[in-house]
Amino acid sequence: YELYLLGGEKIEELTPKSIEESIRLLTRAVELDPGLARAWVELYHAHSLSGAFGIENVKSSKEAAMDAAKRAVALDPSDAEAHSVLGSGLAERGELALAKASFDTSLRLAPNAFEILTFYAGWAAALGEAERGVEMADKAVRLNPNYPTWSAQIFGWTYFLARRYEAAVQMFGRLAPENFGNFGWVARAGALAALGRTPEAEATVRQALKR
Repeated sequence: YELYLLGGEKIEELTPKSIEESIRLLTRAVELDPGLARAWVELYHAHSLSGAFGIENVKSSKEAAMDAAKRAVALDPSDAEAHSVLGSGLAERGELALAKASFDTSLRLAPNAFEILTFYAGWAAALGEAERGVEMADKAVRLNPNYPTWSAQIFGWTYFLARRYEAAVQMFGRLAPENFGNFGWVARAGALAALGRTPEAEATVRQALKR
């Protein structure tokens, strides 16, 4: 349980180094207690982020994340976040109908949970619900005005996909460059370009390519 807590804490830092460390800690946690569903949930996040930050091969990180999500739901079907990460994993694979069903289950189990709203918001556009994603992001921020770094990355992406470019830029403005992840760089550059802030967009692209 302590390893699970430490692993989750490392994820919050949202840097390549911290994500690598979180995978190490959480992998050890499930080795010691394979039945700890919450550790599998966090392991999903760690592997998913490792692909987004270029730490692991994207294909292998997705497979590891999906395996963790399936284990979490199997171990604790009443855990709303377990269904949420399964929804994310299914969406990654393009299984959008099944993903939406998992997200809807998670929302039914915990309609006002910050994490559930945030993860659903991040995938809402892919599910054909871009504006609903914005509503969920806005609600999550109202519920937790001191929202953590990792969620700002997701909110920025959510606003970008709904063409709320100013809100996207403002959200990424809350992040340090090492927190962006691949999607963050794309969304920030795209949002700046859409707002006509071409020099800033070009500078963002140069930074992304350098990294």
